[in-house]
Amino acid sequence: MGVIKTEGTVTTPSKVKVPTYDGKASWNTYLRQFEAVVRNWREEDKATSLIAALRGEALEVLRTTTEASPNYATLTSALERRYGDAHLQHVYQAQLRSRRQRFEETLQQYEADISRMVNLAYPTAPAEVIEQLSVSSFIEGLRDPEIGQLVRLARHKTISEALAQALEIEAAKQASRSTIKTYQYQDRERKMQRSSKNLVDSIKDVLEKFTNGQNSEDSTMNKRRPIRCWTCGVEGHVRSRCPQPPAEQNQGNAN
Repeated sequence: MGVIKTEGTVTTPSKVKVPTYDGKASWNTYLRQFEAVVRNWREEDKATSLIAALRGEALEVLRTTTEASPNYATLTSALERRYGDAHLQHVYQAQLRSRRQRFEETLQQYEADISRMVNLAYPTAPAEVIEQLSVSSFIEGLRDPEIGQLVRLARHKTISEALAQALEIEAAKQASRSTIKTYQYQDRERKMQRSSKNLVDSIKDVLEKFTNGQNSEDSTMNKRRPIRCWTCGVEGHVRSRCPQPPAEQNQGNAN
């Protein structure tokens, strides 16, 4: 830091280097740093140094002022409106309204981020209001509507209480789903076993019918009239296979 000359009660800068500001950092933090350097300066010197310190987008603030040579109060007010905590609060409030629990996000992670955003969006609100806003924001953004409805009915006063109940409900639902899956698996196994048994029984029935059919056919064949030779009259062979000599066959025919 350079030298500050004091003339009575008026302090003027002399080669004092102030920090620059481009609008990307927190305005309130920068303003505290800036005023720590220029706290004893005259208002016009503060305004001149602040204008010289602006960079990038922050320079656009000068175009929004109606004064040709804005004073220090006008400059700081314009910068506060654009980059101050009040501006960021509106951003955080909008983000909070649209915040929803992501698919891969646990309840604990979601609750922690909700608490952070509420404090950023309403930094000056009383503790009771902060808790109410946290609970309502937490419930509104829950991924599972059934959990949200049950937690809402409990009317919790703190977000910690709401988180505890949400975790209990989630654990109970997971246990229930696991039980249902077990029952479904067992039922599927039983159906497969019944289906296999029915198939085996059907095959047995077909084989049994086929076997019975064959036996019946053999039995029928066995019951047919025995074969008798037309030549000699003996059972057991046909005429073409008759063992008697032809002469005897002819004699048999003559007789």
